[in-house]
Amino acid sequence: MIEQTFEATLYAPLFYSSSEGRAIKTQPTLSATALMHALGYRYFGLEKRYAEFGDAATQPDYSHLSDLPFFVTDMRPIAVETDERTFRSTDYRSERHFTTNDLELARQIEGTKSVPAILENSGAAYQTIRNYLGIAPGSTFEFTIWHRDDLTELPENPFFKMGIKQTGEFRAAAASLDTLVLNKYLLTEVYELDTDLLMRLMEHSTSFRRGNDPRLQHFVGPDPEFVRTEIMPEVLG
Repeated sequence: MIEQTFEATLYAPLFYSSSEGRAIKTQPTLSATALMHALGYRYFGLEKRYAEFGDAATQPDYSHLSDLPFFVTDMRPIAVETDERTFRSTDYRSERHFTTNDLELARQIEGTKSVPAILENSGAAYQTIRNYLGIAPGSTFEFTIWHRDDLTELPENPFFKMGIKQTGEFRAAAASLDTLVLNKYLLTEVYELDTDLLMRLMEHSTSFRRGNDPRLQHFVGPDPEFVRTEIMPEVLG
């Protein structure tokens, strides 16, 4: 089994619907489900799914990830700025948007009935604007990947894209392992690890962080040796 740890730097604004409402918010810890897709598309021949229909469109199914020959942690935030905003029209006739990290302008758009000139002149239907709060370029993250010995290691500086419309661009570099963050949803729903093993993982972790979505629950700071010897053999087979 090969283990590699990277520090990834974001070079373009990243937007995810970690939580939704009038504001679409991106949480600073990025889910391993998204990272597995990003690396799978780029380096491991994962078939892209461009459209889903029926129940599949509203009930995500990640069971195909268990067939991949690698496993990743969540992307742990090292230095993250979550002040990137895109205001996007939901008018069915067109989709127009602009992005800003100007907090004063953002507050004007979010909290006043008057329409700032920059928005009025953008051509977007301001009555239908939704506010996307994302992660700013320059933010950095740590992640670790394990894969089978018969696979080629990731390149020294892997490049991949994530987020809504794949606009978040990352460049990563090799780094020393600091803190692992494992995604509970992957372990329970995709790899179907038994309850006893998950309880032992909890005991060997610093903490457990709950999110507003089942896919955003994390084992934080598990003992790396316990993960290598107890979790990875069950995941990679």
